[in-house]
Amino acid sequence: MNPARPTEARPEGDWFTPHDLRRACATHHYEQGMDLLTVQQLLGHRHTAATMAYVRPSLSFVEDAWRRATLTAVTGLSG
Repeated sequence: MNPARPTEARPEGDWFTPHDLRRACATHHYEQGMDLLTVQQLLGHRHTAATMAYVRPSLSFVEDAWRRATLTAVTGLSG
């Protein structure tokens, strides 16, 4: 039996796998401030690229990070 295709009577869009849970956990920790190298250690990955395949930050997280970085840069330039 394929674990990605449960026999439960749920719509296909509601199915999830253990890797989906790993991705959710990795993304949650990253978005809550855990640095990428720590997430890498948590998942037991040898390479950061493998960890990045699991971390899928939301668009709002990316936009907020961009705004913070831009504000920091502008503040640093205006001295």
